[in-house]
Amino acid sequence: MSSRTGLEAEAINRLTDGVQPPVMRAILVQCLTGDIAPSAAISRMLAEGPPSVVRAAIDDVTRRAATISRASDMLVHDRVDELTQVFVENVAGLADVNDATKAAPGPEASRRARASRSLGSEDRDETRNSE
Repeated sequence: MSSRTGLEAEAINRLTDGVQPPVMRAILVQCLTGDIAPSAAISRMLAEGPPSVVRAAIDDVTRRAATISRASDMLVHDRVDELTQVFVENVAGLADVNDATKAAPGPEASRRARASRSLGSEDRDETRNSE
């Protein structure tokens, strides 16, 4: 094992230590070692749990990379950045939508969402009844 590989493994362990659930940690480790692409890691993580859990795991590793990264961790840090970017660009909205759906159940929430969207529509001159 080269010292670079040893430093990389140490960085990955430091960044993923305690990430829950363990299956998410295992997938993150594979991604940060470069064994799988960030998009594949995210797909696998989403297959194992809801977007909110995936987001929490990625946020945890991203926070750690920003706060406890060392100069020798740059390759791993770059992989964390790439993982975060892919998640934000392609999946983060799912976690937000999923959380909003849970927070606003039922047809009343849908009606309110439609009403708030229509407030900016061309029928502004109509009288609206408040409830």
